[in-house]
Amino acid sequence: MYSKAEHRRSLATKLSGRSDGSIEFKHSNISAVLTGLGLPYVEGYKPRGNYQSLLAQEVEAFLDRNSTFLERLAAAPTLNPDQAPASGVIDLDSIIEGPPAEIIGPTDSGKPWLSRKGRKIDFAQRDALNRQLGKLGEEFVVLLERHRLILAGRDDLARKVMWAAVKIGDGLGFDLLSFDDRDESEKLIEVKTTGLGKFFPFYVTANEVRCSEDMAEAFHLFRVFDFGRTPRVYILTGPLKANCRLEPTQYRATI
Repeated sequence: MYSKAEHRRSLATKLSGRSDGSIEFKHSNISAVLTGLGLPYVEGYKPRGNYQSLLAQEVEAFLDRNSTFLERLAAAPTLNPDQAPASGVIDLDSIIEGPPAEIIGPTDSGKPWLSRKGRKIDFAQRDALNRQLGKLGEEFVVLLERHRLILAGRDDLARKVMWAAVKIGDGLGFDLLSFDDRDESEKLIEVKTTGLGKFFPFYVTANEVRCSEDMAEAFHLFRVFDFGRTPRVYILTGPLKANCRLEPTQYRATI
């Protein structure tokens, strides 16, 4: 099990004159470099910019020297769970958090056709294509929503929560149909799940963006993160364009 404190103490013996705060800040800089490359950041260290270009060069050089590192990380069980973690007693207060102030996505790679530097692994895309991970995350949110409604004394609404992506099919612009426990209005919930941390970006489809705009009052995006260990959730409501910076990643071409 990874321990921030133990890792920091072991490094301190090799870095004369470096305070604990200095070591932590440098790890946050490394996290910023990694997120700029579209890669997972260092666990427990929120990405912080304003780093020297030399640091970015050293991080990339390390990854080049250790060519299998990212492949091993991508194949790790925590990023590819085959079942949801044991839930035990559901404590909504410990599971649901506020959204991050900022999500740092990959920086513009400039002209890779000239630099000849390709992206090593797109972890956000891997999440989007991992149907098992997506299914487990949706099932987790179904349980959360039913539990929330039962706690509110609305067993009747809890029984009506529908896993729409399974019962009706994909392409609706949302995955779950739930309800507000006070006025019984519908909640259209889109679930995005990752085994990575809270500050990691995610993919949304054009259809989901349109749904969030057309059904702004009802639309909720549940971002499930750290799913392979201790799942937590933050929630975005209303149009995605009002909550996120959206960047086009591909186009459909016709002639």
